[in-house]
Amino acid sequence: MSNERGVLAACIADRTAFDRIADHVQDGDLTEQAALVLRAVREYYDRDAAATRVDPEILSREIARGIANPKHQQVFTSMVTDIAGMDVSPSNVVHDFISIRRDAVGARLSVALATGADDEVVRKLIVEYENWCDAETLADEEEMVVKGASVRELVADHFTDAGLIRMLPSSLNERLDGGMRRGHHVVVFARPEVGKTLFVINLMSGFLRDGHTVLYVGNEDPLPDIVMRVITRLTGMSSDEVRADPDKADELARQVGYDNLILASLCPGTPREIEALVLEYKPDIVVVDQLRNLHVHEDNRVIQLEKSATALRNLGKRHNLLVVSVTQAGDSASGKGVLDMGDVDFSNTGIPAQADLMVGLGMSQQDEAAGRRVISLSKNKRTGRHDFFPVHLDQRFNRIRSMG
Repeated sequence: MSNERGVLAACIADRTAFDRIADHVQDGDLTEQAALVLRAVREYYDRDAAATRVDPEILSREIARGIANPKHQQVFTSMVTDIAGMDVSPSNVVHDFISIRRDAVGARLSVALATGADDEVVRKLIVEYENWCDAETLADEEEMVVKGASVRELVADHFTDAGLIRMLPSSLNERLDGGMRRGHHVVVFARPEVGKTLFVINLMSGFLRDGHTVLYVGNEDPLPDIVMRVITRLTGMSSDEVRADPDKADELARQVGYDNLILASLCPGTPREIEALVLEYKPDIVVVDQLRNLHVHEDNRVIQLEKSATALRNLGKRHNLLVVSVTQAGDSASGKGVLDMGDVDFSNTGIPAQADLMVGLGMSQQDEAAGRRVISLSKNKRTGRHDFFPVHLDQRFNRIRSMG
C-alpha cells in the first residue's frame, strides 16, 4: 500500500476511519511492521468500545510488551510517535484508500472483459467493484448531528401528519397512526402464494393516488405481469377488461398516478443498482420484490439476507425514502394465521434488526377458504402496536380490504 503511514495515522486519530478501513486491508497490503501496528490499534479499540481515538503512548507500550529486543521496541516506539504526529485528514484518507481500491478492481475488470475471461471471474470482479462503490458512498456520507435543536422546528420538520405516507389497507394505517415516515424500512414477509406481491401492489396504489413517486424493483415475477396487476388495481378493471379496452385502462390509470410509477426488472439486482435507479428517478418510495434475491458479496445465506436488509435500510436513510422490502417466511409459517419475527426465512434476527415495521401475512386453511389473510405487526417501531387483524383478499383486482 503506497500510503500505509497515512492509513495508520488516520486509524489512530479517528475510530470511524479505522472502522471504514481496517476490514478492507488484505494480506500483503502492509509491511510487517505496519501490520503489527494496525493489529495493536484493532486490539485497542476492541478493549474500549467508547474510544474515539488511540492514545499513541499506550499503543507504543502495548506493542513493546510483545517485543523482546529493546532495539526493536525503540523502532516501533519511534514509528508510532512519527505516525501519530502526522497531520492527516481521516475522511480524505478513507476516500483515497477506497478510491485506489475501486480503481484497481475496475482495471482488473476491464482487462477481464477485454480478454474474454471466464464468466465466473467477471461476475466476482463486478461484485467486488460494486462493493467498493458502495464503500465509497458510505465514506462520503455526512453524519447528522443534532444538539439543542428547536423543538418547534423538530416537530414541524419530522413529526407532523403532513409528513406521513399512508399505508393501505386502512386497518393497517390506523394502527400506524396515519402512516409511515421517510427514512424508514418496512419488511413484508409471507409464505409463497400467500399474497406478498399483491400486498405491495395494493400499497403502491395508495402511494400513487396520494401523489408519491414510486420505484418498484422486481427480481422474481416478469415485469409485464406486474404492470398488468398494477393497472387492474388502479383502474378497477379486470385483466380481461384491460385487454379488451386498453385505451380506457390507460386513461383511468393515468388519472390516479400511474405516470408516477417506475418499474425496473433486475436479475437478480444489487443494492448498488437500486441506488443508481434512485439517483436517476428520485422516488419518494422504493419497493423491492424480493429482498432474498438481491446479490451481495456473501455466500452465507443468513449473512447475505442481513446485508441486503442493511443496505436497503441505509438507502432509505441516505436518500430520505420510505423503503418497502419483500421476503419469504420459513416453513414454520405454513398454515399459520398469525406470524412473528421467528417465521422469517433464514434471517429471524438479521432482517428484523434492520426493519422499522414488519408486516407478516398469514393464512390458515380456514383463511384461504374464506379469501382472508391475517396481517401481523411483529415489529412496529412506529406506534408499538403488535396486534394482528384479518383482511379480505381480492385477487381479481389485486385489492386488499379491511374487515370490520
